[in-house]
Formats: sequence, C-alpha cells, structure tokens
Amino acid sequence: MLTSIIGFASLAAAQAPTQTTPVKVGVINSAAFAKPTGGITRLVNAFKALDAEFKPKRDEITQLVTRFDTLQADAVKTPTPAKREQLQILQIEIQRKQEDARVAYSKRLATVTGPVQLSVFNALEAYAKQRGVDVLIDLSKFPDGVLLVNQNADLTSAFVRDFNSKNP
Repeated sequence: MLTSIIGFASLAAAQAPTQTTPVKVGVINSAAFAKPTGGITRLVNAFKALDAEFKPKRDEITQLVTRFDTLQADAVKTPTPAKREQLQILQIEIQRKQEDARVAYSKRLATVTGPVQLSVFNALEAYAKQRGVDVLIDLSKFPDGVLLVNQNADLTSAFVRDFNSKNP
C-alpha cells in the first residue's frame, strides 16, 4: 500500500502544472512599411527609385499593347492573313518583353530592397527586445488567423516612427 501511495504521489507531481512566465505578444503589420505616407522612408524611396527605373520599360510595353489593340481592331474590320501574322508577332514580342521585365524587376527588387528589409528586420528585432516582446505577429502574413487584437499591442506606427528617426 505504501508503494502505491508513493507511486500516486510521484504521478501527481509529474502531472502538476509547471509555473510559466507570461509571454508578451506584440503585433506588427509589415504591409504598412511600404505605404507612401506613414511607411518606412528608406523602403518607400527604394520602391520609388525602382518604379522610376522601370518606367521606360513599362511605357514601351504599354505602347506595344496600344499598337496591338489598334491593329486588332483594324483586323476585325478588314481581316487579312498579313494582319493576323502581325498580331501574332506583336503578341509574342509583348509577352517576351513582359517576361523579361518581370525577371529584371524581380532581380532589381531583391538588390534594391533586400538591404533595407534586412536593416528593418534587425531594427524590428531590437525594438521588440527593448520592449520585452517575446512573440511578434505580423498581421500581413496571416490576417485570417488572428481573431482579436488589442490595438495597444500593435507596434507598427511606433516602430515606423522609431526606425525613420534612426535611419533617415
């Protein structure tokens, strides 16, 4: 009987809840970092520079699409094999230029914004640690999974102000 009492006591001790320290959770919305107003200035400027860099390519493709639309409207009115062939050639050219622009944009995006995003991540990590935040949830990554957020837990605006003040 003594053995069963000792066994029961050790079983109860093993199942007793352990003391845990409370976890401080913060919320951030990284989608706000790239907003033209109220976003992270360095990141917004990187996107503006990228947009300006690719404007000529975008304009060229837009002109080709306009030319295609005009030619297609003309081909509907007076269809000829030559116009159909021109449309096919122009469509292929547009698709190639769009794909080339997409690839080039992706590479430049990584080059231009990568270092800024890394510094933002490092600053965000330090910012959260300073405030004793143990878990940081990014609402932009899974907004459907977060049911309730106390607005006081949202660090986005305060972090953006802090980052911009330290990284002009």
